[in-house]
Amino acid sequence: MMSLHFMLNNRRRSSLAAAMGALLVLLAAGANALAITVWTVSKTSLVTVCSSPNATTCNNITSAVTAAGPGDVILVGPGTYNESVTITTPALSLLGAQAGKDARLGRNESGNESVVNSTGTGNPAIAVNANFVIIDGFTITGDPAATPPAGIVVGSLPSGYYWAQILNNILENSGTGVYLYRPSSDSAHRSPYAVIEHDLFRNNTAGTGANVGFGILSNGATGPVITENAFTGNKTAAIAITGGDHAEITNNTSENDGAFVAYVNAIQSLFSHNRGREFGHNGVLPIRVGSNTFYPDAAIDIGAGNSHLVISDNDLEKGESQISNGIAFTTVFPAAVVGTAPNYYVTVKNNKISGFPENGIVAEMQTGGGTFTYYSWILGNKVLNNGSDGISIQAGNYNITLFDNTAAGNSLDCNDATTGGTGPSGVQNIWVNDTGQSSYPPGPPPPCTAATQPVFE
Repeated sequence: MMSLHFMLNNRRRSSLAAAMGALLVLLAAGANALAITVWTVSKTSLVTVCSSPNATTCNNITSAVTAAGPGDVILVGPGTYNESVTITTPALSLLGAQAGKDARLGRNESGNESVVNSTGTGNPAIAVNANFVIIDGFTITGDPAATPPAGIVVGSLPSGYYWAQILNNILENSGTGVYLYRPSSDSAHRSPYAVIEHDLFRNNTAGTGANVGFGILSNGATGPVITENAFTGNKTAAIAITGGDHAEITNNTSENDGAFVAYVNAIQSLFSHNRGREFGHNGVLPIRVGSNTFYPDAAIDIGAGNSHLVISDNDLEKGESQISNGIAFTTVFPAAVVGTAPNYYVTVKNNKISGFPENGIVAEMQTGGGTFTYYSWILGNKVLNNGSDGISIQAGNYNITLFDNTAAGNSLDCNDATTGGTGPSGVQNIWVNDTGQSSYPPGPPPPCTAATQPVFE
């Protein structure tokens, strides 16, 4: 059984601690040391309006954000702040009581948290409408009746695109924890950008309608870096990438989410060295777009229109409910919503996949025929004890190279339902040095051959 313990890179942890220590030293030396203004917020204050920096502590975050100028720092003390905060000032640092403390490692003393809860306001908890903003060390819940029902929204407007660092936060009980948004009306294709690190996303299932059940939902963002976060109880997907490019998702964990990640119309993105288990264990919420309702069907769902994706070195264990596959080039997302563009230049390599009700890795067949996935690579994966096929290539997928994969304990280890090609058994894909006890077509030669040694250590 895979363990989801968290292992921090010591160098990165030391760097973070040093940076926070340096900030505190400079703050202690006075605001002039940094040429910034420091504002303070505390629930114990009776002052409702921040008007005198470094002298007056106010009792709400919005007032401090309104008073602050570019480059200022806002220190927020413990307590619950029932408000919605909109940031329009660039280079603002919003630091909660737990700033610099990795949210994945256990922060169980609620009295030490700076909590932002916008329930009842009709808005997300924090909206970032400015560049170079830092949000660090909070517990955040957005109003489930908001549009979108998110904890944090990083958006783009006609005036430009926005960049944020979202660090060391607990994002819980919203519809979506973090929403990165580029409006379709933006003809200049300005995109939000974010670094999201050391956050805990849990139980983001609140509300109804679209954008419910996600830890992170990226709609058209460019270059988001999502690394070393923990996801649990987000019943649609821990992460969804729709449109946009260069998303880098590494070293995250997922437990009891719906899907781990879903891709639609994304390009040049990476999903690597992530670990997840028990997908769908607590149920799966559907994705709702207009009148369309549909469910993810894999821990890693690769929908239509993706190119130059790399899915590598991930460890996926056990799916339930609708999460029936480990990695799927999936056709469950309606063409009316995501289009019918095929996937190409996708690499799936060195992943470990076990315990899914249907397939370990599957390229599904598009309803009505037509090409769905081509010119892609499935390399060096280990696929064990899935209910149907270890690796399955269905009709409509061709010129896929499968090399050095190992499969065991599946109902059928290797299955290629394409015909009329020059690959093994006349299929349209190339199988080389793949091992498994059972194949279809049976050959000669079959897509994969019996292993001569154990395929798993």
